[in-house]
Amino acid sequence: MSNDRPQRRTTFRDLNWFGKSVYLGGTVLRLTANLVDATADRVSSIAAESKRAFNRELDPNIEEARVVEEYPRSTEDDSATSTQA
Repeated sequence: MSNDRPQRRTTFRDLNWFGKSVYLGGTVLRLTANLVDATADRVSSIAAESKRAFNRELDPNIEEARVVEEYPRSTEDDSATSTQA
């Protein structure tokens, strides 16, 4: 039993309608799987980064933020922000 069969490469145009539909379905499935995989990788990296940021904020050596100096708002600033909204 030898595996010396010649490798036959079939092109898309040589396929019948069923072969073309299977080929296209496989392509869509592969693209969808790649998209889901990339999305899962991105979500896991965001979750890991968020956890690191959260744990960094729990560090007892870091002081809470405090206001150093406050300035009164002018009425011009209030009218500019209300018209933009």
